[in-house]
Amino acid sequence: MGTKAGINFIRVSVTELHFKLNRKFKLPKEGIPVDMEFDIKKMFSRDKKSLTTILSAKLFQKIKKNPFKMNVTIEGIFISNDIKELQNFSNVHAPAHLMPFLREVVGNTTMKANIPPLLLPPLNVSDMIGEDKRK
Repeated sequence: MGTKAGINFIRVSVTELHFKLNRKFKLPKEGIPVDMEFDIKKMFSRDKKSLTTILSAKLFQKIKKNPFKMNVTIEGIFISNDIKELQNFSNVHAPAHLMPFLREVVGNTTMKANIPPLLLPPLNVSDMIGEDKRK
């Protein structure tokens, strides 16, 4: 009986976290839209059996009256013996696997800043990547 190659999630790390609270911020009654920008990078090892995916988010960088500014970078490492499977996985699934870790860092950091925690909504990574390619 053979085994399927599969993809293994080796590790995830927070490689950058910068948070600056705006102590003068007052939340308007109508609220504010969440200003988010994402960047996704991928790198393969020379033998193409290891994938490093880097997911970065910048929050509230463009609006002047912001509750805070935050930059977060999450790095995930995946391995597989099936090169094609890993390449296909790298396009959408690898960044999608990193989103819960990013969401957790944002939520916990804002909660520990003693402000209402920002819970990032579910995001369609395929759409994010498509927007990136159009730019």
